[in-house]
Amino acid sequence: MHKRRYADVSFGQIHYRIAGPGPAAEGPVLLLLHQSPRTSAEYADLIDTLARDFTVIAPDNPGNGMSDPLPDEIPAMAAYAAALVEFFDAIGLDRACIYGFHTGASIATATAALYPDRVTFAVAHGLSVFRGPERDDLLANYCPPIVPKADGSHMTWLWQRFMQQAEFFPWYRQDDTSRIDVPAYSAEKCQAMVNDLLLAGNNYIGPYNAAFAFDPVADGLLPTDNLLVMSSPQDPLFTCMDHLPKTQKTYRGNDYSQCLEVALKILKDHG
Repeated sequence: MHKRRYADVSFGQIHYRIAGPGPAAEGPVLLLLHQSPRTSAEYADLIDTLARDFTVIAPDNPGNGMSDPLPDEIPAMAAYAAALVEFFDAIGLDRACIYGFHTGASIATATAALYPDRVTFAVAHGLSVFRGPERDDLLANYCPPIVPKADGSHMTWLWQRFMQQAEFFPWYRQDDTSRIDVPAYSAEKCQAMVNDLLLAGNNYIGPYNAAFAFDPVADGLLPTDNLLVMSSPQDPLFTCMDHLPKTQKTYRGNDYSQCLEVALKILKDHG
């Protein structure tokens, strides 16, 4: 059973979950970085399962869950990578393998490229690489601020916003060309996502927009040898794979589960 802790960093605290022997012990360390606007809670079951093979650490990304946000009004992805390395230092961790999904994939990519001495190997599952008008549209419309209303209608709007996310990408463009092949969210999954967004409040906007603005190819961060980028056709970010350099290690799976299985096998081999 994993435990929950806090690490002190320069901008406040980072909340994290941990299972296994601990980062100072012998054996591989695996970090799990979650998508937006979720928290490390989405990995709760996986943490306990993987603790047989790794020391597993899953932080809440800055601004999500119970981690403090970065101080910049509009943080760049490099700032999230720097914050992750500061978290490493705070818990006495020298190096680790990293698995990141969506926003977590962007953080994993930036950290692997900018701090290669701290990352044994990283897997970026569903890396966003958007450009031009498409990127501008996402930055302008994907993350509207939460505005509380006296009649509580903003809660209904949040629920519908996540249900729409399972049908369309982006969620606010509801037409046939934007429809995606993703299973409908259960009420339980939608509740968890709403809960996580409410926990972050409007801090949820920072990590999302940092991921949408991030272009590791244009920034000269890719290719990098200590990173595998993966996705599957059901992922709305699958077409982003087309923007990657041909020399970057990639994997195209049949579905999310197959990608995760391959990722964990590779990370165990590297660990």
